[in-house]
Amino acid sequence: MPSQAANLGSLPNSMLSEREQILFKKALTYANGYRELGMVEEALQELANLGETYASRTEFLQMQLAIFMEAKRWQDALPVANILASRNDSDPGNFVNLAYITRRASGIEGARIILENASKRFPREAIIHYNLGCYACCTKDMDTAKAHLLTSFSLDESYLEMSETDEDLKSLRSWIAKIPRPEKES
Repeated sequence: MPSQAANLGSLPNSMLSEREQILFKKALTYANGYRELGMVEEALQELANLGETYASRTEFLQMQLAIFMEAKRWQDALPVANILASRNDSDPGNFVNLAYITRRASGIEGARIILENASKRFPREAIIHYNLGCYACCTKDMDTAKAHLLTSFSLDESYLEMSETDEDLKSLRSWIAKIPRPEKES
């Protein structure tokens, strides 16, 4: 049976008293400020000061994930990213974050599987195809890389420009350079 804290995480802010909402938002703001200053331990302490009542709330988990990602603490970030992806599976960004973290925590293959599954749910998300193209390039599967990259470019042309300097795509630079660029409006 889930604990009350787990249930609180899915309740809207309106279920908190006005005072609780203010204190929660204030703590998140402080934690984010510490994160932006690179003060990871202080940011995490700010969240810890909230107590278990808030620990499963989505906003809390999102801030915790941002702190762990900023600090490159991939093993700490992984379970948080998993919770967010399973809790809100309608947000493709959660799967992109989970794959990004998985790649750094345990390797490209796990990240690729996450995004392959996500691409079936979100076939029009350019960032998913772009990252799959990067993963394929890193594993020397150039045909798959090109297919995913072309899909991402057709969905969002800004990825074409990004690909020109992406280290993961270094071995495809000459191919990328030959792709026609959209004409810029005058």
